Amino acid sequence: MKARRSSWKAEPLTVPQPIPPPARVWTRGEMGAIRRGYVPQIMDEKWFIFMEGDRLFAHRSWTGIGVYEATFARTRGGYVIESAVVTGDDTEYRRSSDEAESQTLEVLIISHLLGEEPSEEQLAGHHPVRQWEFMVPNVPKQMFLPRVIKRAGPESDA
Repeated sequence: MKARRSSWKAEPLTVPQPIPPPARVWTRGEMGAIRRGYVPQIMDEKWFIFMEGDRLFAHRSWTGIGVYEATFARTRGGYVIESAVVTGDDTEYRRSSDEAESQTLEVLIISHLLGEEPSEEQLAGHHPVRQWEFMVPNVPKQMFLPRVIKRAGPESDA
């Protein structure tokens, strides 16, 4: 079933701030999966993601707050994100650096829309306790916490 704006609560993204688009080229098959979007089954899944035309929208599932928008364009060998924004409203979302937000957008697409587990490199820079939300999203948090805590180690403030 394809995700649509009406599939879940979706508030407009406010205070859009540009971020560098991820450099990845998405294949035609991957783009098909991206276009289907993602509707959470439970609130703990954190994200609701859908597309309208060539524009992707990513919202927090609990509040419906718009966090990311990205515009895809066809290119040689597939599709690229030609522009992306993140909300700059710090009352709704505490954003990181432009590079970290670009990486988070890519990881959301990989984990939620392609159903793949992000690599260690892609998760670098994300606090270990928060990494669970980027892993296969439809598995409950409790299943990932032991792995995350082990990865964080005893010196982490996890």
